[in-house]
Amino acid sequence: MDDHRRKLILFFLILASGVWTPETHLLLGEYEEEAPVRDTNAYFMTGNNTVINVQLGTTAALRCQVFDVAEHETVSWIRRKDHHLITVGDKIYSNDERFQVTHSDHTQDWTLHLHYAQLHDAGVYECQLSAHPPIGVFTSLNIIAAVAEIVGGSEIYVQSGSSVQLTCTLKHFTEPPTYIFWYHAHHMVNYDDNARITVVNGPEQSALRISQVTKGDSGNYTCMPSNARPASVSLHIITGETPAAMQKASANEVQCHLIMALLSSLVALITV
Repeated sequence: MDDHRRKLILFFLILASGVWTPETHLLLGEYEEEAPVRDTNAYFMTGNNTVINVQLGTTAALRCQVFDVAEHETVSWIRRKDHHLITVGDKIYSNDERFQVTHSDHTQDWTLHLHYAQLHDAGVYECQLSAHPPIGVFTSLNIIAAVAEIVGGSEIYVQSGSSVQLTCTLKHFTEPPTYIFWYHAHHMVNYDDNARITVVNGPEQSALRISQVTKGDSGNYTCMPSNARPASVSLHIITGETPAAMQKASANEVQCHLIMALLSSLVALITV
């Protein structure tokens, strides 16, 4: 009797006794499961683990290029963090109306479009082919919040009768804004009929220029791009006060902050 048959007989005798149930590989030796055979000729041209950076509020386009897809096979998009089925073929299965899918027979490309992308849309998305078993590639979507910043800080002081330029720069953007509006309080000044005010826009910044400033030009100015967080600055027009007086006022302010910091430290020591 060969060793393999002896092990089988021993296995069934022990099993019938109800004393012990060993693992199968202890009696029959090591074994390996055969890898499943995929019954498809399709293959992905899109790289796996692709990373896409998209600006907040813009449209994200997640590409998936699959060749030789059979008639009985479909391409789907799935959001991995909640296993939400978004599309099957060219049909939308999501209640989120921001999703859209386009297919090109020429390029064999299935592109998932996400309009007005928000921060919570970030995550991993899978383009999956309904082979057996299914195969797919993953795309990581990052949502970037662009911001505006006005050069010079939040407070700007200008002598009456002089000129001033407020420069607004954009940071962390992937697409240039379609517009950049400037507001003086709640009044837009881009198309103001005031000849002293001009606005010059570029792809990454905007400049508001005011010549011969008067007391009426003081107040809050806001730079508001179409697709970035706005920035504001307070413009102070100095009349009858010399720059030296301004410096003295600033020095007094610094001294006051220093005294307050020392008092806070003293109180902390006393309480200890």
